[in-house]
Amino acid sequence: MYHFEINNPNNLLIDTNSEYIPVPFGSRCTSAIACNYSGIRKFSLPFDWTVPLFPIKIKIILENNFKNFLPDVYNDKFSNIYDILLAHFDINLDNGINTYKRRIERFNTIMNDTKKKYFIYINEDYIYNKSYREDKFNDDIFNQMLELEDYIKEKYKNIDYRILFFNFKYHNVPKNSNIINIVLNTSYNFVDNEKLCIDDMIPKFRIFCGEILSKFFNTEVTKNTNYDFNE
Repeated sequence: MYHFEINNPNNLLIDTNSEYIPVPFGSRCTSAIACNYSGIRKFSLPFDWTVPLFPIKIKIILENNFKNFLPDVYNDKFSNIYDILLAHFDINLDNGINTYKRRIERFNTIMNDTKKKYFIYINEDYIYNKSYREDKFNDDIFNQMLELEDYIKEKYKNIDYRILFFNFKYHNVPKNSNIINIVLNTSYNFVDNEKLCIDDMIPKFRIFCGEILSKFFNTEVTKNTNYDFNE
């Protein structure tokens, strides 16, 4: 039913023979879930369960070294100063805070690790949010990713990475970019209501993205829906 094409003008390779670290980069939980389905997810990171996570927000967070990333959860505030909702927060708030502190420390450690990083961005909202299908919006998000990529190369010297950018649009990938644009097909029955997709289309879409990742990384699709939100 579904298919995809790979827009990879720089002929970038995915090396599964060496150790690598997948890093979900938004725009919501989908990237982490797809990593889980594909069997490549190793642990939880600070951007796994966050909504909405546009590339420019990640850049600002990294510029500020995660300062004030955690909102005032004790006063029932789960959206931080970057206008990002920390979803699936532990009902034991102390545990939830410690969980995010571990994720941030883990992220900072792996970003300075020599292992190759695969940053994974999936535009799920395209299916059920009309505004996400506008060319201007999609071009803006892609340009944000290019800006984030430049910042990452500047901040983390000699970083070895790829960015797997899932979208329903082709993008003009620059020659100096390590982005692989995974172009999803447009045979989906797009709607303008997220609730209509929750029970049917969204789960299938997430599995589909997991299947794509499994093809890239030569893994088995698990379709495991038991996520540990407190790693």
